[in-house]
Amino acid sequence: ENYFLAAYSFDPLIGEPHANAANMFGLYLLDRFGNKELLYRDVNIGSLWPTPLRARQRPPTLASTLEETHEGEGTFFVQNIAESWPQLPKETTIERLRILQVLLKTTPHANTPKVGLANASPGKQVLGTVPVESDGSAYFRAPAGVPLLFQALDQRGMAVQTMRSVTYLQPGEQATCIGCHQYPGRVPSPRQSSLAQLRNPSTIAAGPDGSKPLSYPLLVQPVLEKHCVKCHSGADAGGGIVLTGTPEGSFSASYNALAPRVSFSEWKGSPGANSEPQTKPDVFGARASPLMALLMQGHKGVELSDDDLERLATWMDANALFYGTFDPHDQQRQQQGERIAPPERN
Repeated sequence: ENYFLAAYSFDPLIGEPHANAANMFGLYLLDRFGNKELLYRDVNIGSLWPTPLRARQRPPTLASTLEETHEGEGTFFVQNIAESWPQLPKETTIERLRILQVLLKTTPHANTPKVGLANASPGKQVLGTVPVESDGSAYFRAPAGVPLLFQALDQRGMAVQTMRSVTYLQPGEQATCIGCHQYPGRVPSPRQSSLAQLRNPSTIAAGPDGSKPLSYPLLVQPVLEKHCVKCHSGADAGGGIVLTGTPEGSFSASYNALAPRVSFSEWKGSPGANSEPQTKPDVFGARASPLMALLMQGHKGVELSDDDLERLATWMDANALFYGTFDPHDQQRQQQGERIAPPERN
C-alpha cells in the first residue's frame, strides 16, 4: 500500500505531464506521499502496464490424462440421460443417442448457398447412433477434432431432445457429463458404476444411407418413391402435392412440399423467438412435426417399415435439410441424386 509501479507521462524539462510527447509514457515508481522516480523510458516505444516480477518455484508438471487407444478418437460418458434440464418426458424411454457432426461453413453469408429451408441453419451430417443403457448411461467412442451434437432418441428413433450447442474431443480425451442439458451447478451423484461403464465403449453405428453426408434425394426420396409418388405426381397429384424428386428451384418438388410441414429450427431475428440457446423437449424434429403425425396415423393406409421410419425421422431431426455440403458444385450434384464424399474433419 505504500509503493506503486505506474505508467506516467512526465516531461522532466517542464516538470509536468506532457500530452504532446510522441512517446510520453515511462515506467515510474510512486509512493503514497506523491514522490515519483523514473525507472525506465524508451523514446521510441511508449511503456505501459508495468508488472512486478519475481522468481518463483516452477509448478509441478501434470501428467497427461489423454489415452488415445484408437487413433483420432476420444470417449464420451453420459451418467444418466434422465438427469436432464429441462426434464425429459417421464413416459418416454431413451434408447439411443444420435451423433451429428456440424459442418464447417465455407461460404461467407449464412444463406449463400442454403442447405435447406431453415433460415441460417448450420450444415449437418449424421455419424450414427450409440446405445443408452437401462439406467440411462451411455459410453462411446467418437472422432476427435470434430464439432459434435447429440440427440436423445425414443423407442422409435425420434429425437426427444436436441443439443443446442456443440462439443469437441481431443485425441484420447475422456469427456463426461451428467445428463442431457445438465442443470448448472450439478455434480455427478456418488453411486455404483453405471451399466455403460461395465463394458468397453460403444462404436458409432452408421445411420441410414443418405445421412452421411446428408442428402435428401438419397435419404428421403426412396421412401416417397415406394409409398407416395403413385398418388402424388403429375397433373392430378393428390391434394395438389407433388412428391417426385424433380429439381425445383434450389431443391426438389417433394422437398418444397414436405419441408414446410416439419418443425425445424431457424434463426428468426432474436434469441427468444427461436427458443435459443435451449429448448424444451419435443419442440423441433420428427416428434413435433405435423408430417410425422400424419404418417403415424397411417395416411391413406401407408405402412412404413422400420427402415422407412428411421430415414424420415433422421431427416426431420437433422433440421429437415436438403444438402450436406456448402459447396455449390457438390450441391448441384446432390440435387441430381448423385453421391458426394463426406466432408473431411473440420
